[in-house]
Amino acid sequence: MRKNIRFFIFFLALSITIANAQEKLIKFGKPDPKELELKDCDFDKGAPIYCLADVGTVMYIINTNNVNIETVRRRKFIVFKESGIENADVKIRYQSKDSYEDIGSIKGYVYNKDANGKITVTELSKKDIYNKKIDENYSEVSFAMPNVKVGSVFEYEYKRYRKTYGNIDSWYFQHAYPVKYSAYNLIIPEYFDFKYQICRRQEITVKTNSDANGNWYIMKNIPSLHDEPYMAGANDFLQRVDFNLTTFNPPGEPAVQIGETWDNIVDDYLKYDGLGGQLSKNIRHTEALDTIVNNCNTALEKLKAIYSYIQQNMNWNEDNEIGSHQDGGIKAAWDKKQGSTGEINLLLLNLLRDYKIKAAPLLVSTRDNGSINIMYPNLDAFNATMVFVRLDSTNYILNAADKYNPFDQIPYEVQFTKGLICDKVHSGFINISDISKSLKTTETIVLNIDKSGKISGNGEMGYFDYARNITLKRYNDNKLKSFLSTAKGITLQVDSLAVENVYKQDAPLEVKVDYSGGVHSTGDYLLVPYNLFSGMNSNPFTAENRQTSIDFGFLQSFQITGYINFSDNFSLEGMPKNITMRIPDGSIIIRRIFQKISDNKIGFRLNIDFQRPAYSREEYPTIKAFYKELFKLLDEQIVLKKKNNLTSSN
Repeated sequence: MRKNIRFFIFFLALSITIANAQEKLIKFGKPDPKELELKDCDFDKGAPIYCLADVGTVMYIINTNNVNIETVRRRKFIVFKESGIENADVKIRYQSKDSYEDIGSIKGYVYNKDANGKITVTELSKKDIYNKKIDENYSEVSFAMPNVKVGSVFEYEYKRYRKTYGNIDSWYFQHAYPVKYSAYNLIIPEYFDFKYQICRRQEITVKTNSDANGNWYIMKNIPSLHDEPYMAGANDFLQRVDFNLTTFNPPGEPAVQIGETWDNIVDDYLKYDGLGGQLSKNIRHTEALDTIVNNCNTALEKLKAIYSYIQQNMNWNEDNEIGSHQDGGIKAAWDKKQGSTGEINLLLLNLLRDYKIKAAPLLVSTRDNGSINIMYPNLDAFNATMVFVRLDSTNYILNAADKYNPFDQIPYEVQFTKGLICDKVHSGFINISDISKSLKTTETIVLNIDKSGKISGNGEMGYFDYARNITLKRYNDNKLKSFLSTAKGITLQVDSLAVENVYKQDAPLEVKVDYSGGVHSTGDYLLVPYNLFSGMNSNPFTAENRQTSIDFGFLQSFQITGYINFSDNFSLEGMPKNITMRIPDGSIIIRRIFQKISDNKIGFRLNIDFQRPAYSREEYPTIKAFYKELFKLLDEQIVLKKKNNLTSSN
């Protein structure tokens, strides 16, 4: 490969020139009075900051020995609100190990108007640019643009140098703020072939093979992307273009593959000391663990015991990593009893292998990190390492950093995703899914209303699978009582709370409550809600439009059975109707039954079943309309009326 590149270095150097941007921009370092007059973004009203231009140019730097990549980036902003000023604190992370990357040629300017309307220019000083090492692999350049306030326009420019000829960064047109003009210019020698893939929801201009001007990817007036309810990783939805340089095709020579492959990534993972290299560490056993494992009779019992031991004795530091970047690696994490996802699970892997259980690292991208594009091999696409074990034809996906998830349940963060097994013998992608586990809750509630309208009652709730994890965390965080006291249309006070099966991961979490309070009244009428402990108190899908898909993360099932007893002082004036409602494809079904059991007692049952874990952005109007009707049903009330003859006799 290197021989072929060197053969053509001189020719390529003659053929490459630097292109000009497709759209005429104000010269860097020169203020534009019109920009300083802006008060808001016309296509994304109320944004705290507005990116006026984001332009990147990628070109090959060719000398007698190397072909490297240089990226020049220029960014320009105007600040509309105080909260937008934080964007003037710039941090640029880069891979500094073995001088793979470097950041340089940093320049910046800030433009303001003084009290007299005169434009002032403040230049970024070199002494205010800092460079620090993050860990053995990464460093960070940081600087704060000077004198930035509401109304300021600021811009900066820098160069990224990279010792590679095949790693071209993705270009993100969309960010957490609106962008007026975004352009990416690739000036690639004609003998390099690459693939690209565009994620977009609006018009993009693509100009390819334009001689010395290279390839252009341009988008305009891009609205910001914000968190939306039940949204997976933002990276899946940010409008962008991804690249994968695949081959080098010199004239008269065989084509040479230069892009990454998943096999190469597995090899790299296994050989790097901070990653798969941690699997060769000799982890000190504890006497307690040896005793527990020696009392196990089967491999499955050992698996469960070792997983539970790590789960209980290691504390997650809330960092998702694929390996260990601290001095001492996983041994240091073991001594501290604390570590990242990668460190805890690599510890688990070591111990499983020590006790003769075959296990392999599983590279994953958690839901909030975004999905893996298998067409574009990239180790940085993963943000965590978990553990893959296959026993008796059953696959186990283990994340011992999660104290609430049992060993035989796929961790919520990766349910319905893909993972890459990293093993010298068997490696490759697997689909991670198990529809036998869901978020399932059952409730049986009794509500009593006395003659004065005060209420008392009790409830018994069962939380299964993922509902167990979520509820147990609420309980351990001392938030369960407040969660159970948030129903609409009623004042609820949880007087007693009992939780069972806390330490039985294979059993549902059982919660029993006694409660008291009062319901809303108007004149002689009491308005009694029936949706007390489900937590479904507000509709999450009210926005007019949506940019992302809906990802619940799992299948869901809610079953609520209730009884309402009321004093002879009241008569029943109305109760919700029996109804069955389903979404057009039948994947969400609601069944509600109300029954008058006696003159002073009502019974009801509500079932809500979600048989799909996710819905596309295009399906949002259907979901929005359905949820509107769902919350109308949940907000309906039983109506009781005071009996006048009884009221007057009192």
